[in-house]
Amino acid sequence: MQASIQPIFTWSRNRVFAGVSQSLVLLVEWKGLNQREELRKKSRKLLAREIELRIWLEAHMTFTGAYGCITEAGEGRSLLLKLGKIHSGSRKFICLEFKTEAMPAGIHEALWLQWQYRQPPVERIRELPLQKLGLEYTHHTDVLGDGSSFHVEKHMELLRTVKVLEEAALLRTRNADPSLSEKLRRQADKLLLLAARSGDMQLVKEAEMVYRQLEA
Repeated sequence: MQASIQPIFTWSRNRVFAGVSQSLVLLVEWKGLNQREELRKKSRKLLAREIELRIWLEAHMTFTGAYGCITEAGEGRSLLLKLGKIHSGSRKFICLEFKTEAMPAGIHEALWLQWQYRQPPVERIRELPLQKLGLEYTHHTDVLGDGSSFHVEKHMELLRTVKVLEEAALLRTRNADPSLSEKLRRQADKLLLLAARSGDMQLVKEAEMVYRQLEA
């Protein structure tokens, strides 16, 4: 039976310096796949629900935060992420932050991941094969000048924007917060600067949307 979701994992950096502790971001994306439905261009169909992602951390990895989801601590060094549902043709994403410890040079296993979900219409529980993600540690100093992945940085800022807007909406239902405008302006500025560096028009549109909130 064809899997209903296709996961993609992207580190903010492919290589890290071996001698120091560092912060890393993992972008987790998953797409709703159903080839027959896509080819026939039918209406979007619910492909998976009760999606869960279980993550086991190696000893040199420490989880520090999440954007776009809520995490639960599991047994041992594990995390459980409950990610809801997905329809055919849809794409969702989250960002997870980790801190790495200093390690010897070489490629080291970092995370083990497994997806589980219910697959309509029979509601059968499916598990995707266990996946492992590694990290390359190096003593080459040129890695210190390597920039973060734009793809990861962009999606992190999009998720931060959602969080800022949610906070703004909550504050407006209470009382005016003098820091609200500053939070919105700061996030809009970040989006616009990233758009200027990359030429990405989606970021321009997101920045304009946040600036409009300042006028609301």
